[in-house]
Amino acid sequence: MDKKGFTLTEVIVVIVLISIIIAIAVPSIIAIRNRINQRLLEGKKDIILVAAELYGQDNPQLFNPNEFVVTVGELVESNYIEKDSEQNNSNCPDSYGCVINPVDKKSLNDIQILIKKDINTVIAIWDGELGSSTSSELVDKVIEDLHCENITESNPCLYVGSDPNNYLWYSGVMWRIMGVYKIDGILVVKMITDNNISFENTNG
Repeated sequence: MDKKGFTLTEVIVVIVLISIIIAIAVPSIIAIRNRINQRLLEGKKDIILVAAELYGQDNPQLFNPNEFVVTVGELVESNYIEKDSEQNNSNCPDSYGCVINPVDKKSLNDIQILIKKDINTVIAIWDGELGSSTSSELVDKVIEDLHCENITESNPCLYVGSDPNNYLWYSGVMWRIMGVYKIDGILVVKMITDNNISFENTNG
């Protein structure tokens, strides 16, 4: 009985097809993994902020006078959040362990959390996300969120909607976005807060 194997041409075709499938699949898999890791990071940040708020409530003597900074590492060391990794020579230099960033696999221990207290509340703010935006960045963000187009002196971009979902954290305060106006050629975002403070930030 004759046994017939694959020809060289058939083998090459199979290899080419496999290569094409890999070339298509690998980037998609990497993109999906990156999105998953980013979502894991956002979830981890939420847990850290809740722990930081509890830390602030438990340590009122640390406020000077109405805020202080704590690191993620201090929260780990104080057992307010669980560590992801023990001390090692690669991504965790701290003896008490580390919280690991799922995106880049590096330690989050050095990240600073700003803790602020109001009359009845304690608020935790992730490093770099509040109070550090320039006026231009804030206005650009609001314009993007409200999908503003063709803003003129007589045609402001106002928030519309029945649900109160126009909230934005900025400088440690929860604001409600009213809209973006153009005044004397300058874009101005108008925000209000329950503390009865009005705030207008401009983009010159």
